[in-house]
Amino acid sequence: MPFKSLFGAFGAKTTDVIDTFLSVVIGTDMELDELAKIYSAKLDGIIRDEQSKGLKYVGGNFKMSYADEKTFNLAFELYFQDENDEWVKKASKSKPQKSEYLNEKAFAELRAQKEIVYEIDEPEPPKVESKEPVVRKIPK
Repeated sequence: MPFKSLFGAFGAKTTDVIDTFLSVVIGTDMELDELAKIYSAKLDGIIRDEQSKGLKYVGGNFKMSYADEKTFNLAFELYFQDENDEWVKKASKSKPQKSEYLNEKAFAELRAQKEIVYEIDEPEPPKVESKEPVVRKIPK
């Protein structure tokens, strides 16, 4: 099954933007699921952006992999189909991340497993709150 070669998800200089996106870890001493949740929200944004361009999201994953005693890597792969049912893959891998971003238990689990993969489901449509306007009478 051939894939269209599309690098990234943000237009011009996409690889730089995505590499930066994956290289920014928010916080230190995190659990694996906590880190995955942070990136899940960001990946949802990429998926929605591509859907707005007419691509149909099919599936994807977010990976954390052990590199060495001081670093780990992050990566994602997102799969879409265009209007001609041709496959489109959007993917990127981070630069090495410092182990201090994960707590000891999380880094030990990553070291033991070597790689942990999270499936990325299609994001739910944004919830639009519909509030009735407050109707007031004009004071006289």
